[in-house]
Amino acid sequence: MTCKLNADTSDGLKIVSDTSGAIDFQSNGSTKMSMDASGNLTANSFVGTGLVKLAGETLTSDASSIEISASTLTTSYTNYELYANLKPVTDGGIVFLRLRDSSASLLNTVSDYSIKANRGGGTTFDDTTVSALTLVSGTGNASGENEFVKYTIGDIRTSDRRCCILYSSTGTTTAGSIHTGYGVFMTNSAQDNQGIQLTFHSGDIKSGSSYALYGVKA
Repeated sequence: MTCKLNADTSDGLKIVSDTSGAIDFQSNGSTKMSMDASGNLTANSFVGTGLVKLAGETLTSDASSIEISASTLTTSYTNYELYANLKPVTDGGIVFLRLRDSSASLLNTVSDYSIKANRGGGTTFDDTTVSALTLVSGTGNASGENEFVKYTIGDIRTSDRRCCILYSSTGTTTAGSIHTGYGVFMTNSAQDNQGIQLTFHSGDIKSGSSYALYGVKA
């Protein structure tokens, strides 16, 4: 038999048996930390950290895209942190991030976003009509070549505000040299966006790539 330890707001501390094969530590019915049958401890959040892990994985096979749905991007959080360590199958792949509109259709036309970015060499990029948040520089697919991107996302599920994203990235080009980029990005209309898509502009995301999404606690 396994159990749940639940700090309930109305009844106080409760110990409840279940058959999940893990010990769950809960607060008001929501699991915050679990210990599985092997003794491994996993956590959705620790009090004081400010971040709650909502999703993440390491790809076990090549994939055309990474999709994060509205069921994960709940209205419980206004802001999110998304970390992605990606490698393209096709050499020279450029990382794209796109959002889904209020009906979950992919926003992928040149009127959907605005972007202002700085990239390697001090070159600036400013455009009010783009079809994705693009890192501009291509990433190599040889051994030791990959792209790491951090996205800070605000108001993605807020219907009366445009979603705004701050990002920074570093990676290796097809020639094996370093490139960097940072900037800001926003949707051109306010809506309750129903998802996030990560992909490359051409070809698949290689097995072994990973991502992690966190909700930011107020």
